[in-house]
Amino acid sequence: MVGVPGKYRGCETCRSRRVKCGRSCYTDASGLASGQSKELRNPSSPAGNERPHCKRCVDSHRECTYERETVFIVASIEDGGRCSSHPPRKSTKKSKAVAKVLEEERLELVVNEPLLPAWNDLVSVSNRGKGYSLQVAVLNTVLQSVFSGGGDEDSDGGSSNRSAAISLATYETPVIQPSLSDDDFQLRSRSMVHFSPPAGMRGEERIQADGIFLFLYEHNNSITSPANVAHWRDVNSVRRQGPGSYRLFPAHHFFVRVYRHNAICTALLNRKPSFLAEPAWTAGPWEFHQKSDFDHLLDTIALLPGTLARADRTFTQDQTLARRLMAQDLLSNCISIESLFDRWYGAATSMPDVLWIEDPDGTDAQIPFADTFAFRDSLTAMAFIYYWMAQLLFYPCIERLYWTIFEPVVDGPFPQTMPVLPGNLQINPLKYSMKEVREIASNICRSLDFALIQTAQPDMLAVPLYVVCQFYQHVGLDVHGGGDDEVFGDGRLELMWCEAFRARLAAKGRDMQEVVQAKQWMDLASF
Repeated sequence: MVGVPGKYRGCETCRSRRVKCGRSCYTDASGLASGQSKELRNPSSPAGNERPHCKRCVDSHRECTYERETVFIVASIEDGGRCSSHPPRKSTKKSKAVAKVLEEERLELVVNEPLLPAWNDLVSVSNRGKGYSLQVAVLNTVLQSVFSGGGDEDSDGGSSNRSAAISLATYETPVIQPSLSDDDFQLRSRSMVHFSPPAGMRGEERIQADGIFLFLYEHNNSITSPANVAHWRDVNSVRRQGPGSYRLFPAHHFFVRVYRHNAICTALLNRKPSFLAEPAWTAGPWEFHQKSDFDHLLDTIALLPGTLARADRTFTQDQTLARRLMAQDLLSNCISIESLFDRWYGAATSMPDVLWIEDPDGTDAQIPFADTFAFRDSLTAMAFIYYWMAQLLFYPCIERLYWTIFEPVVDGPFPQTMPVLPGNLQINPLKYSMKEVREIASNICRSLDFALIQTAQPDMLAVPLYVVCQFYQHVGLDVHGGGDDEVFGDGRLELMWCEAFRARLAAKGRDMQEVVQAKQWMDLASF
């Protein structure tokens, strides 16, 4: 800041006498000193910035006290040399243009009717009257490592939704945590949108989707998730917000495609009841959107964690009549749940060309499995994989409950007799034998590659892969006797295949990561 002489202000003599200053007539000081005629000067003339004398002071022979102000220059090059006496010109036209651009870039996505199931690969939306068809993609990552570059803020300090590139941590296949102890399942997510340029600007043929609707998420049921407890402390609980909060886009898509199946699988692996089995949570979020077959399947799978928890408590009790009755009652519940699975499977397979056997491209990659399954689409493949995964955990429970009923009791009559089961409990235990369960595990492995190639949500395959690996690790155990001696070699080929698939799963995740980092994204919402 620099102070320089400025213009002359009014006559201080006239101001102190409270008389009107004769500003219209200015007399040159040189003419007065020499006694020459008074020359009137116009202060607006080029010479008007000389020290003036007002006519009233000259006529009354008083000292004319004009003071010259000091101007402080605070301008910069960007201001065009403007200073305090000449403030910057208001560029209203430019500011309005910038505001218009920011307003046009603000996202106002609305799902177009009819509202389809959230599991559809494409979601039809409108942004300020313009329609888009977006490909839905979901990727697990560490949200703390997500770095956005190039985004700006609007005049109000909020996000202007300017497109920006993002950087992600190196993708790793989620390592499932076997137990959460007493901790609740928590999940964070961040949704983004990428709009592809028009077809003429891409230099390629028109693709089906106009952009990508992306969910990045992390949860605390993985060894790779942040271990800091404070990181999850401020997470808004889905249960606390209630099912009504997930009826509309994009919260509905977050609940259906990101949160629900992760929470149910976590409860299933930890054998802890889930609130997602409550009727309010199986109906409320779908008040406006349709349910898919996979949604109906998850409704039934959500019943398993509580059932498995009850079975575990029953198995640990003493062999009494009360325990036998508890096992009998629980077996009845299991058969009811199995009927729901059978009903779903019958409806899913009633349609033509749902799944078929397909020869693999490379035979070596499928050893010890002779062939693979192909499905109508990626969602159908995912649904059958989750159906078989549920059976893989459910069938051993049913078989053990059945044999528990026939175990001798310590408080029964002597001599003890075999219990007579009611008609609905007279099942064939061979249906749940190790041979059948092993066939189910084989079906999962034969379906994983097709699902991996077709899906844009590869992390969904991590839990089925974990369940299959756990099964093959214990495939040689004596289930009834509780033995710990594993049959050497049994299941080793299957485990080698699972490790090879884990590598393919990681490669698919890294490919998606490269695609995400190569595009510009606009933030939509955080959950």
